[in-house]
Amino acid sequence: SSIKDLVSTTATDRNGHPVKIADDDIDEMDCEFFNNRQAFLNLCRGNHYQFDELRRSKHTSMMVLWHLHNRDAPKFVQQCACCSREILTGIRHHCNTCTEFDLCDECFKNPNADRGVCNHKLQPIPVEGEKESQSSSPGFTEAQRKERQKNIRLHIQLIEHASRCKSSSCKSSNCAKMKSYLKHGQTCKLKTIGGCKICKRIWTLLRIHAQQCKSNVCPIPQCIAIRERIRQLTKQQQAMDDRRRQEMNRHYRHGMTDSR
Repeated sequence: SSIKDLVSTTATDRNGHPVKIADDDIDEMDCEFFNNRQAFLNLCRGNHYQFDELRRSKHTSMMVLWHLHNRDAPKFVQQCACCSREILTGIRHHCNTCTEFDLCDECFKNPNADRGVCNHKLQPIPVEGEKESQSSSPGFTEAQRKERQKNIRLHIQLIEHASRCKSSSCKSSNCAKMKSYLKHGQTCKLKTIGGCKICKRIWTLLRIHAQQCKSNVCPIPQCIAIRERIRQLTKQQQAMDDRRRQEMNRHYRHGMTDSR
């Protein structure tokens, strides 16, 4: 789940002009909707991505690649129920009672906006990944990818050090700070679900570590619990895939019997 350096090779097009080609096969990316089949299906279902026709398959494939290279961008884009525009920035106002009802900030502030049958109180929600997508809108350059991955590796090493360090006067300048972050993660009332940014960053680093860790007695907080959760999800996914294959085989055998 790390991003390795892209290796570029040079080829020529039909006119003999040099063309730079990025070797994508060695580019490993940590992308949450590729963790299991169900997460990928949820992404496709939520965005109406389909593979039943060539045109739709091409569009879906391009959008999957876009999500892969823009992991901080929103995975699902809501549409305003009043003006029908996609809510890409700012605040969306969501109804927890009506099905898929959202208003953009402009329509929410407009007293004459047509809300249809919805008269419930709306919850303001920041658009997912807005700040991150704005800061990385042009996409990461190769140097930025290298620097970003280097920072992730250093932070994971710091978490591993801080979890094992028992000294109150550690020589590492960031050890005490990381210890305070880990303690915050254990005592925070908001947690990741509540929108705590510190918890979100620490949890991301812990998850990346847990995906790579093989130790049976790892001292890092939540490591064993995260790995157990990953195993449970993998086992559930395998069971779902087995049931799906059995159902497809049953339909296939039934179709073969009818054709005879």
